[in-house]
Amino acid sequence: MIKELFAHISKKGKRMLAAATIANTISSLLFAGIMLTVFRMLTAITEGKKDLAGYWWLMIGMLAAKFVASIISVGTTHFGGFEMEMNLKEKIIRRLKQFSLGFYTRERLGEISTVVQNDVDNLEGAVAHLGSRVVSDTLTSLVVGIALFILDWRMGLVMISLLPLALWMQAAGIKRSLVLKEENKRNLADMVSRFVEYTKGIPLLKAFPENIFFQNRLKESARCFKESSKAESRAGAGDSARYFIPFELCFGLLALIGGILTWYKILDADGYVYFIVFSQEFYKPFAGLESYRMSYTGARDSYGRIAKLLGAPVMENPIAPKSANRFDIHFDHVSFRYEENGFELKDADFTLEQGSLTALVGPSGSGKTTITSLLLRFWDCQSGKIEIGGVDIREMDYDELLSKISIVMQNVILFADTVYENIKMGNSRATKEQVIDAAKKAMIHHFIMSLPDGYKTMLGEGGAGLSGGQKQRLSIARALLKDSPVVLLDEATSNVDSMNEVSIQKAVSNLAIGRTVLVIAHHLQTIRSADRILVFQEGRIAERGRHSELIDEGGLYYELWAAQQQAKTWKIESQTA
Repeated sequence: MIKELFAHISKKGKRMLAAATIANTISSLLFAGIMLTVFRMLTAITEGKKDLAGYWWLMIGMLAAKFVASIISVGTTHFGGFEMEMNLKEKIIRRLKQFSLGFYTRERLGEISTVVQNDVDNLEGAVAHLGSRVVSDTLTSLVVGIALFILDWRMGLVMISLLPLALWMQAAGIKRSLVLKEENKRNLADMVSRFVEYTKGIPLLKAFPENIFFQNRLKESARCFKESSKAESRAGAGDSARYFIPFELCFGLLALIGGILTWYKILDADGYVYFIVFSQEFYKPFAGLESYRMSYTGARDSYGRIAKLLGAPVMENPIAPKSANRFDIHFDHVSFRYEENGFELKDADFTLEQGSLTALVGPSGSGKTTITSLLLRFWDCQSGKIEIGGVDIREMDYDELLSKISIVMQNVILFADTVYENIKMGNSRATKEQVIDAAKKAMIHHFIMSLPDGYKTMLGEGGAGLSGGQKQRLSIARALLKDSPVVLLDEATSNVDSMNEVSIQKAVSNLAIGRTVLVIAHHLQTIRSADRILVFQEGRIAERGRHSELIDEGGLYYELWAAQQQAKTWKIESQTA
């Protein structure tokens, strides 16, 4: 990990980190020197000496040097870290542009946000502080230890006598705390999951107040988290004692033995004070091992998530991309499956003629959405190929491919901006007149003009305050403005009221003029005039033809049609006599 991180830092950045480390080491040694000088001054005063100018000048010199070292440390510590952070974020951003759109699931968006916002920042802190701190503390401890052993080897042996015990106690505490932390983490995840489940189900739970099963399950989950948190806190208090008490014992033993040696004139008073003052610097890296470990573990986990993101497979762009001059679409024996799951699409072979309207129908999970996802290269098929105008879409520039396709889906994405800017997303170079014309064709212009600020009205995040039908028509206006030769439409009228349905159908008719349209149909009534209907079942095309042909065949399409017609006649019967 360390080698990979330093690969993102320039030679200048590495020199800055080295300067910060040296400055930290000097600052630590100077602090001990200042304490020692204070002691010598007090000794001189008690001995009646009046000429203390030398001590004062030495003190001022060391304070000035420590101030300069601190300035250098603060000024250089983050240089390499910030450089690494910037380079990593730029690399991640470049990588994100290379992923297929299928990579960006809801779960992955949360992971990406965590990586960019938290993990890279964690690494910056580790590079800026952890490395220089460990190195400077270790160097200081080494220099101080050698000097103290030279001063008196007997006191040096006393100083290190309890170190093995102290380090063993630290290791034992670390092992136990890791087990408790993992258990607490699992209990927290379970409690959060139960809480989200409970919150989403509140309307249903209010309707059935006598059912307390889910409430009790949430309480039990919260109780487990509480108990594991208390156990971790108790262990943490014990760990703190295990981490620091051994070193306090080391210091206490050193002070006791040093006092005895001084009493019997084996060690002079100055030497005794040197050990008391400088031993604190010697013990510092040992006492900080747990802190170092936690920082390193956090940085390692962060780097693991970053490496996983950067190592994800990317969408390969051709070296010499080809362009399509016509817009018929051909699926040539295409098969596809998601990771290790079973095949979602098996040997799909069909052609969408340029300017035609083709509808995809079938039960949920039959492969309809997979067809549109593959056409957009959310993923690439495992076998077969997809062509637009005779050109394999894998041989087209990815941005050009997307520029040729407009998408209108049920889950419309709207941003917290004006109505005008949300429509203009379809074509950033469009004029105001073109935006308004697209809105008129999408049957949304009159509604927009009824808003307080018309096209300048600010929308809430996700289009908060708009109905599903209004969002759909804004999406259609965006697609009209893009004016792409191919349109993918996830039938927009499946979840709207009758008034909105009529407006959306007119808007879709305007959108379809002169374009190759592929629609995922939910209401079979709306696709009776489609040029071709493909009926999917378990990932295969079970039937194909026009509406009348498929009805005459009496197969799956006929069954779906009959079921929808029967659903239209359903009504709630009165139970009163």
